Amino acid sequence: MAGRGQQFKMSDGSHGMLRGQGGGYDKRQPDAFQKIDPSMPKRSQHDTEHERQAVSCQASRPRAQKTHAESTGFTSQCAELAQGGIMEQAIQDKLTQTMQDAVEDGWNARLEDEAAAKNGTVTREQIEAAEDANKYDDDDSLEALRAKRRQQMKDAHEKKLKYQALGHGSYDEIEEEAFLKTVTASERCVVHFYHKNFEKCKVMDMHLRRMPQRFFGTRFVRLDAEKAPFFVQKLNIQTLPCVLVFNDGVNKGRQVGFDGLGGEEFKTVELAFTFKMLQGIEENFEPEDNIEWNC
Repeated sequence: MAGRGQQFKMSDGSHGMLRGQGGGYDKRQPDAFQKIDPSMPKRSQHDTEHERQAVSCQASRPRAQKTHAESTGFTSQCAELAQGGIMEQAIQDKLTQTMQDAVEDGWNARLEDEAAAKNGTVTREQIEAAEDANKYDDDDSLEALRAKRRQQMKDAHEKKLKYQALGHGSYDEIEEEAFLKTVTASERCVVHFYHKNFEKCKVMDMHLRRMPQRFFGTRFVRLDAEKAPFFVQKLNIQTLPCVLVFNDGVNKGRQVGFDGLGGEEFKTVELAFTFKMLQGIEENFEPEDNIEWNC
């Protein structure tokens, strides 16, 4: 079987089933197609412009439509191959629609986060300090502070449940079809485009597996670059490993290989801080912090 991407050209009529049609053409005699199927229309003596062009072998094409009951669908399939430009437009239209659907799915899930961010967080330490210092003249003021703290704890719990529903806390493999919804459903998302045989991709995987539990506000996933040719091309991914950082569905930057990390002996916290600088992590930390990883 021919490999993917191999180029083919239409036969010139000097070999195989169409032998003899390239020269000595007799309009009165049935052509090769009509000898097999008399209901087929007579083939033109000259190749069309599309028949003279090279076409690319693709993994899959729409099923050819039959033009009549006895037809094999071959003629219709040839016509479909000539519509390469239409296929590209169809893919773009599908991409646009999928993006719109994904944004709508993820929008409601982020409303509570944005509302909570507008309010200052009340900590237990603040409440205890207020109690010790007797800063409030009546119990109502202190109770209001406690009520705000309880509401914030409730919001934090609901936020955690929402993150869990979106897959936060784990490092998962996704398919190309799930890429758009994944990077738009979560406010922050980190995607590793990898190759299964690249050793540096395995090193990157090791560091990324440590992060989901520590940085629960970010969705961490991996995508086999060989199985995602559309997005590899659209995102201009040429070197692996390549880790893309998304915020609100917008690509904020990328980590290509180990650039800027000082070689393969870099610390996980240094890689994580790179993601934070690209708005990919919400938790506060510094690259010098000695973080204990769960795995």
